[in-house]
Amino acid sequence: MPLYNEGEAPCQLIQHLDAMEGLDEAILVDASDEPVSREMIGRLSANCPANIIIIENASRGRALQMNLGASRAAGSTLLFLHCDSRLPQNALSRVREVIESGQFWGRFDIRLDGREVLLRIIETMINLRSRCRQIATGDQCIFVKSTLFREVGGYPEIALMEDIGLSKLLKRHARPCLITLPVLTSARRWRNRGIIFTVLLMWRLRFLYWCGVSPRKLNRLYGDER
Repeated sequence: MPLYNEGEAPCQLIQHLDAMEGLDEAILVDASDEPVSREMIGRLSANCPANIIIIENASRGRALQMNLGASRAAGSTLLFLHCDSRLPQNALSRVREVIESGQFWGRFDIRLDGREVLLRIIETMINLRSRCRQIATGDQCIFVKSTLFREVGGYPEIALMEDIGLSKLLKRHARPCLITLPVLTSARRWRNRGIIFTVLLMWRLRFLYWCGVSPRKLNRLYGDER
């Protein structure tokens, strides 16, 4: 789980993880540079449950942070979770079933935490696009056998679209399992910038990425909010 200047949010994340059934290990990788966030992480690190580890003072970059966390993980299956996402209670048992059935990687459907009709349309389109293209976004909680993750070299260490990049690498080896069980994800990105504006921005970024524009330039267009 990559963290960057999340304020109080990691407290709720750790509570969520601590209540998860069947969690063997959780690794949070923090790259905060704000004093308040770093202080909060320091306090949490000193009082975490035994199966939750916090790596402090990591280099910033979601791909870098997730690769670092994966390199420290002892499990045979990796699951990548964002700070503002929440797994359903039976998510880990579902992942185990999928992996034990012989599949190599997959993702969950997404549910945005708002009542707006536009959010229902957005989440439906995200899930449908993912199903059609066999591509997963980070908000959909990608999971993968650790051996395959290491075989493909982990997340491409690029400034943006690292989840798309990983999906493309994994697709060369196996089709993903598309779990319809929804992960609840914050809609703050759409609310803060405006729903229509954010949708259009994401379409533009994906089109430019498809055209070959560098992830570093796309990240500048996207802005600092991840």
